[in-house]
Amino acid sequence: MDINIVNTDATTLQDLVDHSALTIEGLALDSIPQFVEWIEEHTPLKTKTVYVTKGALANREWGLTGRNAYLADINLVSVKLDDMEDFKKIVMPRFNIGGRWMDDIYDNNVRRERR
Repeated sequence: MDINIVNTDATTLQDLVDHSALTIEGLALDSIPQFVEWIEEHTPLKTKTVYVTKGALANREWGLTGRNAYLADINLVSVKLDDMEDFKKIVMPRFNIGGRWMDDIYDNNVRRERR
């Protein structure tokens, strides 16, 4: 399977938040092909591009500290909804694999950090 893996920077991370990318926290890099395959079982992908954000980047960009911070080397693996033919087909099944929207991940983390 030919997958383009992009290591995110701050700008790309914000784009993933802004566009509610489907994200799995803590996914091992060698599980990316299965993640892409799972998506394609529900809806075809226009492009097989997967974005990998390290915990250290999320911590720095979102101001996460202490118990709320990610481990520095944890992977947040995302696929943009715009890259899916019909993302509505994964809305409910995503819960079965621990998939969340990146903007929800961001909002929840920032809200916990402010407490």
